[in-house]
Amino acid sequence: MKKIIVATAISMFAVSSLFGAGTQAGTDINNTATLSYSAGGVAQPDKTSNTDSFKVDKKVDMVLVTSDTNQTEVTPGQQDRITNYEFKNEGNENQYFKFTVANLANDKEADYNSDKDNDDVNNLEIKCTYKDADGNDQTANWATDFTIQVEQDTNATCQVRADIKDANHSGEDQDIMNVELLATAVTDSTGNTAETESDHDTQDTVDVVLADGVSDGTLGSSNQGKGDTAKDGKEAARSGYRIVTPVLDVTKTSCVVSDPVNGTTKPKRIPGAVIRYMFDVHNTGTGDVSDANITDSIDSNLLTDDTKSSAKKDENQTSCSCSTEPNTDISGDTTVNGQDVTIEHINVANGDKHTCVSIETEVK
Repeated sequence: MKKIIVATAISMFAVSSLFGAGTQAGTDINNTATLSYSAGGVAQPDKTSNTDSFKVDKKVDMVLVTSDTNQTEVTPGQQDRITNYEFKNEGNENQYFKFTVANLANDKEADYNSDKDNDDVNNLEIKCTYKDADGNDQTANWATDFTIQVEQDTNATCQVRADIKDANHSGEDQDIMNVELLATAVTDSTGNTAETESDHDTQDTVDVVLADGVSDGTLGSSNQGKGDTAKDGKEAARSGYRIVTPVLDVTKTSCVVSDPVNGTTKPKRIPGAVIRYMFDVHNTGTGDVSDANITDSIDSNLLTDDTKSSAKKDENQTSCSCSTEPNTDISGDTTVNGQDVTIEHINVANGDKHTCVSIETEVK
């Protein structure tokens, strides 16, 4: 008697949910095999095996990246400046995550370039918009940290805001202040950190596997970001701020234009002499200056009768010389009140540029 045995497997899912992240954790998978055979050319009744069952384990996986491509440009003393981030729960179950933010240590870099941190920002806070476990849109508003439950296989948008130190508290041109937003997988709203199950596979319970990888700046990528470590239940994204501000100094010099005896030929500073004051406004910073004002109180031994009409300026210069009178009439931007002179709307370009401003007085 000859037997021909054919085995077939049939898979049955007690719960079936298909996501990009894979089958949902806790899904029961039941498999039963059927044995079909013939004896002596005659088909015999099928034999059915026992049902093998197991639960799909929980994969904790997420990606957090900055959507900035460079440090956000700021000026000293600004408040509520924003950096931007994208997050995705790529695990196979709704998951709690704790979000925190902190200043990076000196010399640490953002994810997108090699500009090293050398200062801190103040009052860091986080905001995230996301879908909760029921698929509803939610917003976790500005806070120093928070824990939220994010629906599986959905994206969230997060922002960090910060206040910038002012110039009296070391906020200087080209300072770099990098920050790190950190998402940590936790077991519940109390913030207990999720951990990989260290024991052997248990077929009838849901084990936890930390599957987070490392990212280079795009959701779903697999290359390393500067704050990421694989399989630790944490994802970091690093962005930051760059101070871009003018750095000004002003130098006042004087020269004699003419006197009543010598005219313009080797004049001296005698009574009746015309004195030119030159203000050299110099910008060595990376930010432009617009609408700066110059105020000056002229000595009482000098006449200011013609000071308003004599006011002139030249912008975007490489240097200033008192002996060279500027070309642009700015009498309309100049106010003379007794001995007090105010000149408005002074612009100075960045990058080691000078604006030369001159006025003239007469020795009594």
